[in-house]
Amino acid sequence: MSKAAVAIIAVVVVAIIVVAGVFGFRAYSDAQYNNAVAACAAASENVRNATNDYNNLVNGDASEAAALTKKDVKDASTLDALNKELSVELPVYEGCVADDTAGFKSATAKLNEQADWYKAYTQSLQKAVDAVNASKK
Repeated sequence: MSKAAVAIIAVVVVAIIVVAGVFGFRAYSDAQYNNAVAACAAASENVRNATNDYNNLVNGDASEAAALTKKDVKDASTLDALNKELSVELPVYEGCVADDTAGFKSATAKLNEQADWYKAYTQSLQKAVDAVNASKK
């Protein structure tokens, strides 16, 4: 085999390897992107569910307990604690708005923090509601 033929074969092999590498990297990148989008959508759904649970408590039992006056309860501090729980600043929902994998991963992290916030504050609000209800005259 001549040197020219070996050189041509080597160039073709290198070209095939480069093309395969590019396609492999793109497939990997696309998979990472799709996974990040799916994770963000799942995190968004978790925030929606946690927000609904919190709002149902705020508009239901917490609203009823907050309507009580200090004359209606044995321990007025329970009403103060409930009102403090009801006056917290809610997180601002940002959603899954991103252009790339890193952006979706960042949005997912923020959404997970928001879901955790809602879960924690739903629990603390429920405790405050329970304390008011236990203090009813």
